Amino acid sequence: MGTWRRAAAVAAGLVVLTGCAGAAGPERPAAQVADTADCAVRETLDAFGTGGGDDLPAAPPAGSVPDGFEPVAAVECRLGVEVAPAPEPQPVPDAMAPDATAPDATAPAADGPATAGTLVDVVRLEGDLAPLLEQLQRPDVPAQPDQACMAMFEVVPVLYLVDAGDRAVRVQWPTGPCGFLLDGARTAVDALEVTSRSTITVA
Repeated sequence: MGTWRRAAAVAAGLVVLTGCAGAAGPERPAAQVADTADCAVRETLDAFGTGGGDDLPAAPPAGSVPDGFEPVAAVECRLGVEVAPAPEPQPVPDAMAPDATAPDATAPAADGPATAGTLVDVVRLEGDLAPLLEQLQRPDVPAQPDQACMAMFEVVPVLYLVDAGDRAVRVQWPTGPCGFLLDGARTAVDALEVTSRSTITVA
């Protein structure tokens, strides 16, 4: 084979490989429009990896932003943090009293009220939604046949877009070859301003 033919074959191989590496995944279906954003659903606990929630309703199917749906804000379901109350101070016995006894340091502390479920912060976010919408429109990057992926758990933001009538669609995040979020997904959410927050218990 001549030199120019070998060069042409190599170039063709590079084009094929480049085309495979840059191929986009299938188009995502449109999300179902719900009456309101609901964080008390099974998919919220699945995203957190906390388990449970078998008796919870299912979330509306996620997907791309439907045609004609005009979001004005976002609602994110975030894992809440329970803050334990500070322990009450214990009286110090009078060292001079003959019957004074020191408190038992090995005695177990009194249990506080247990939370039956997972705390979820329902956070409304407002601001410039354009970077977020641009991020959501990115195509998935499919895995290659010889793709090597790290075994790890990623908390994917549970996010709704809401319109002026408080209707909501649950977004489906674009992912990379290993199923993880593409770079910039979390940044697009963090750039928005928190305008309200409430906490619910999801069990």
